Amino acid sequence: MKKLIRLLSSFVLMRWISLLTIKVFWALSRVISHLKIKALITNSGDSVCHYTVEIKYGDNIVIGDNCAIGKYSSLGAKSPITIGDNVTISRGVIIETAGLDLSKSAKSRHISKPIVIKDNVWIATNAIILGGVTINKNAVIAAGVVITKDVPEGAVIVGARNRDIKHN
Repeated sequence: MKKLIRLLSSFVLMRWISLLTIKVFWALSRVISHLKIKALITNSGDSVCHYTVEIKYGDNIVIGDNCAIGKYSSLGAKSPITIGDNVTISRGVIIETAGLDLSKSAKSRHISKPIVIKDNVWIATNAIILGGVTINKNAVIAAGVVITKDVPEGAVIVGARNRDIKHN
């Protein structure tokens, strides 16, 4: 009986140590995420991003309050990126202001246009937002959509052709 009690208590102790370790690493990743966004994006309001988010040219990015940027997302801000309040950017989203101008020579091919994402926008998993785009208030961008033109207020954009299913 004593052996059984010792065996069970060791399982409980191991479980407690495992759970404590997981919680400590979770808290540490949250702190690292918070420090990363504050260090790389000085105008980040009261927003959070996962530590795996790739940030290029952070001084060209302005983020409002209460925004969340999901795992493995990328923000490339050769030109300014402005993100309003209460914006959710899900996992794997790419927001890229730069692109190639194929009409120019190889040395000066890169062009860049600003991106504006207004308040209360949700950008779903693996969406791609390209330069020169404004996403207006209360819009929803569905998973996997590539945005190449402006999105009207309150629109729900789905599919490869950027169909607005709310306003049609």
